[in-house]
Amino acid sequence: MTPPAPERPGPRPANKKLTVVVWALLVAGLALVIAVGIREIWISAERKNFRHLPTLAQVPDFRFIERDGQPRALRDLAGRVWVANFFFSSCPGPCPALTSQMGEISRAVARTKGEVKVVSITVDPETDTPERLRVYADKYGAGINWWFLTGSLEETFRLAREGFKLALEANPPDTAPRDGKMLHSTKIALVDGQGRIRGYYNGTDADLLARILPDIGDLLQEEKKP
Repeated sequence: MTPPAPERPGPRPANKKLTVVVWALLVAGLALVIAVGIREIWISAERKNFRHLPTLAQVPDFRFIERDGQPRALRDLAGRVWVANFFFSSCPGPCPALTSQMGEISRAVARTKGEVKVVSITVDPETDTPERLRVYADKYGAGINWWFLTGSLEETFRLAREGFKLALEANPPDTAPRDGKMLHSTKIALVDGQGRIRGYYNGTDADLLARILPDIGDLLQEEKKP
């Protein structure tokens, strides 16, 4: 009698965890490729057409002190596209994420060789001296195209509310230890070379770069138009 053939092992069950990891890596890789592609084409010299962005507000003149101890005013940004936000270094809320996003923008626009500036303005000038801002800026790897400004609280309130049309309030003393001294908007403003605000963006959105970089490119093309 012929003995039965030995049973062959069946296919091993798929490792679901491994499959999830592989797909996650593929998605992350695709996102990286898309992001790099966006960064490469948004200011391409071959880009001849641009979208005319609406004018939303006019930034008034201001004079603040940068982390290097030197004054900065609106006239120092004349003819340049710039991106601005409000923050404070001891913020326990969204500021770290917001500052990280500003850092991504700063690195993306570095290739413009000074045509685009990134400007972060503290809403807690009492704490955020130029020295403290220098330490904070170093923590986020800020380069020379990224300014960190501090000034009087009165001027900061005027610039945020009247100029940028953004919310800014002091937190009540009973909640300040938990929520921080100031309550401020997390929006990022895009400003043209004439000091006109041409766009607002949620500074904590994951797709921020994909939305703001093309608009920066549009403004750069607009500025170059005769």
